[in-house]
Amino acid sequence: MNILIAGATGFIGKNLVEELAKENKYNLFCLVRNLKKAKVLEPYGAKLIHGDITDKASLDKILNYKIDIIFHNAAYVDSKNPNLLYKTNVLGSKNICELALSLGVEKVIYTSSVAVVSGNPQVPLIEELPFKATNIYGQSKIEAEEVVLKYRKKGLKIVIVRPPMVYGEAEPHMMKILLFITKYRLFPLIDKGEARFHLGYVKNVASAMVFLLNKEEAAEGSFFLGDEEVLTAREVFDTFSKVLGVKLLPSLPSWLKPVVISLPFIGRKLSFFAKDRVYSLERIKLLGFKAPFKARESLAKSAQSFLPH
Repeated sequence: MNILIAGATGFIGKNLVEELAKENKYNLFCLVRNLKKAKVLEPYGAKLIHGDITDKASLDKILNYKIDIIFHNAAYVDSKNPNLLYKTNVLGSKNICELALSLGVEKVIYTSSVAVVSGNPQVPLIEELPFKATNIYGQSKIEAEEVVLKYRKKGLKIVIVRPPMVYGEAEPHMMKILLFITKYRLFPLIDKGEARFHLGYVKNVASAMVFLLNKEEAAEGSFFLGDEEVLTAREVFDTFSKVLGVKLLPSLPSWLKPVVISLPFIGRKLSFFAKDRVYSLERIKLLGFKAPFKARESLAKSAQSFLPH
């Protein structure tokens, strides 16, 4: 089976390539923009194809290959650049779906995000909730899912997966920020850190994606991916504190909460950790999937990877 991975040099993409390579039964093709950056994929025996999902003409060369499955992981996440968000996440997804139709692939596995429904107040969130984002990144992923769903109606078999915030060794965004906050005790925890903070270890996410590859039922609806256990904000930051060898983050006195939350910048940052963020994994569990890695151990191991050697 020949598998094309778009976004293979990204954090989830690289771990997905590693997970697929373990099976030792797939021929892997990686669509990459930066050949120098793509050297990290060499150990997995993947064939590199130079191209960009935002440049439809650059994808034409892929028509010369026999591709059975496409994993579409390529995305842009910075909300400071709405034009690039739309170009990459929405138009890029349209280009991948067009490519998939032209190739006559068996299936596309598209990586969306929990951000497409995170504006709903329900706890836990379920996949069937209406689209509702809280930022322009989430809105771009909604528009991308709408594109993907149109191609599903055209007969393209598409599996839609929605990971939460993903962590792991060498994760390039969230881990550094959270460890910095912990090390210098920059934030107090609101409500004693009792809000639930559902995360996804990248190896659990990659494992779930490969699992869904071979499930015919997966080409309907969408699937949240993530860790089996849901930790509280306090448990997350306490884990980091122990790894770093620093004092635990303090708790914000309850009487100060209304004042702090109303502050223009820090209030928004702190309130992020005051909301329950929980996603039901029942749909994928009903298909027989169980996340292979435990949350606490994985979070500690990931944090340790950032310590100086």
